[in-house]
Order: sequence, then C-alpha cells, then structure tokens
Amino acid sequence: MKFVFAMLFLVSLAAQAADDVILFGVNEGSSGSADFRERQEKYKPLAEYLSKAVGRPVRLESAQDLKSLTKNLEKSRYGLLLVRPSHISAKAMRDQNYVLVASAKGDAYTYFITRKDSPLKTPQDIKGQSIAMPDQLAYPTHAGIAMLRDIGIDPNAGKVHYLRTQEAVGYAVEQNLSAVGVVISYSKVAKEWTKNGNKILWQSKRLPFWSVIASPTLGEPTIAAVRTALLKLSEQPGGEAIVKDVGISGFVAGSQQDYLALLNWIEGSSKRADAAKPASRL
Repeated sequence: MKFVFAMLFLVSLAAQAADDVILFGVNEGSSGSADFRERQEKYKPLAEYLSKAVGRPVRLESAQDLKSLTKNLEKSRYGLLLVRPSHISAKAMRDQNYVLVASAKGDAYTYFITRKDSPLKTPQDIKGQSIAMPDQLAYPTHAGIAMLRDIGIDPNAGKVHYLRTQEAVGYAVEQNLSAVGVVISYSKVAKEWTKNGNKILWQSKRLPFWSVIASPTLGEPTIAAVRTALLKLSEQPGGEAIVKDVGISGFVAGSQQDYLALLNWIEGSSKRADAAKPASRL
C-alpha cells in the first residue's frame, strides 16, 4: 500500500512539473530561411533568459508551418509565442484571448517588387499582370491582397502564383516568371532587392512588426514578468547579443489595438477573396 501511495505521489509531482513548463513557440513565417535546428539554436538564449525571469522552465518549440501554427493557437497550445506574421498573432488575440506582451522594435511594410527593366510605373499598372505571392497564409500575402482591394484591383482578375517562401517570390520575378512579386520589408529578398538595381513599385502603410504574445492561462503576474524581462532585455548582460541573434534591436510595449486594426483591414479583403475564383499556383 505504501508503494502505491509513493507511486501516486511521484505521478502527481510529475504532473505538477509538466504543468509548470511554459511552451514557447517561435515562427518566422515565409520570410525565414533557417531550418528547425538553426531556429532552435537561434532562440534558445531568449528562452533561457525568460525562464530565469519567471522562475519556471520555458521549453522552446520552433513552429515552421503556418497551418500547424494556426491550429496550435486555436487550441491555445502555446504559453508564449514569438511570431513574425502579425495577422496570426492578431487573430490569436481576438479569438483565443492571447495578450500582446511586447513588440519588436522596427518597421514592417509590404512591397510589390518588379525587375529593373519592368515597364510598370504605378500600382494601377499591376491590374491584369502575373503576381507572385508567398504562402496563402503569409503576412505579406494578406496585406498585398488588401492593398490591391483598396485601389479597386481584383487579384483574381490577373494570375496570382502562391509560392512557399519569399525567396521563391524574388526568384520568380527575377526570372520573369511573374511581372510583380509581394514580399515583406524585413525579408532577405526585400533587403537585397534594390541593391541589385531592381525596383519597389509600391509600398504599404506601416504595419505592425513582430510580436510576443501570451496565453491568458499563464496568469497576469507571469505575463507581467515576461513583459518586464523583454522590455529590459537589451540592458541586461548579454542581452544585446540575444536580440541581435534574433534579428532585432530590442522590444517595446506595442499596442494590441494596432494588431486588431490590421486584422480588420486584411479580413476585409479575405472575405471578398473567399467568394472569388481561386487563384492559380505556379
């Protein structure tokens, strides 16, 4: 009997330990090029820093696929999530009551890119042209469709090609497989595009940047501790190296309303696109 009670006690302790672990997801959307192992190494120091800040183990999980990431958020699987595609974090805030913990410092814009010899001059010239966009769930894809809608262009009136990554989008435009392409400003292809003499035909308004969001199940004290830790990260010993490895210069408080406003904007286009004829794939 004593053995049984001892086993039950150990099982109980194991369950409590498992409940104490915070699952920290990271996702770079279609702008990231690192593989699973590289991403785990890249974000490991940040996870360890947050673990010390909250006094609880933080387990890192690199979430590459946007579809599986969305499903995991619908199940509220992550305690914390650092995510580049801001519309995904915004949807989690609205539908699963996730909370904005902090935003990365920086700016985000969606670009419509063309080749250096392209005859296209204005956004209206895109009408009827072939357009390369990343994954249908990607941030710049949603923003790009919303931009077209805002000037009265139906993306399905042309020929839209959905590709897996933004690097593939850049390649398609460079090889004249598409007249224009849609990428986000912080992607590698966007940063290098004009260096090679190519053109940015059209730029969006400023969009919400990367975010760290938290499940309400963590509780306000833990969320507050994570927020404080992120906002002070750059000032801590080794903090500058951590944010540099992540690819940012630090974190700011951010505005949850900005993310929700973004979601309202892009969903105006999504509802219209859902009713339209599906676009072709390259």
